[in-house]
Amino acid sequence: MNKLMRNIRFFVGLIILGSIGLVALMGWRTLAPPEGRDVPGRVRATSADLQLDRLRYTETREGKKEWELEAATAQYFKEENSVILDKVKATFFGKNGETYILRGEKGKFNTRTKAIEVFDGIELDSSDGYHLRTKRLRYQAEKRELSTSDPVEMNGPQIRVEGIGLIVELDHQRLKVLRQVTTTLSQLAVEKFLRSAR
Repeated sequence: MNKLMRNIRFFVGLIILGSIGLVALMGWRTLAPPEGRDVPGRVRATSADLQLDRLRYTETREGKKEWELEAATAQYFKEENSVILDKVKATFFGKNGETYILRGEKGKFNTRTKAIEVFDGIELDSSDGYHLRTKRLRYQAEKRELSTSDPVEMNGPQIRVEGIGLIVELDHQRLKVLRQVTTTLSQLAVEKFLRSAR
């Protein structure tokens, strides 16, 4: 009788362990990405040539800072000449000492062309008091320009501008909203304009 009970317990234990193993295997197969395919929006950790927990990179020309790039994490892919970034902050320096600080959740940096693309929750603040929001912003090193084709919303001292598409020429301190532009001036700005027009 004792031996029979031990055998029953042993077999019940095997059935329970086998069931747990089967459930775990099914869960793993269901949740794991298919072989050879990446999950959208996520880079495979094993495919990066180099991973960093904090990144800070400064680009200079003729001894002057052009821009500084910071990220909470970075993954470098040598073959693609690209660095995938999380929690991005880029500071651009103008010729006359003005600064533009760009922040976003995700980004990409091309190590060959020095192009920077930042997306998701984009905010751009200038040292002269302007604040801009959009979905995606790209920096082109050869032109020293920030640009987007997405809708933009900009607030500044006594002005609000909305539209689609944007170019910021860093060296000339010029900003152009490309189309469907709506501008709202504060009462004070309107009064100043009317006084100067007389």
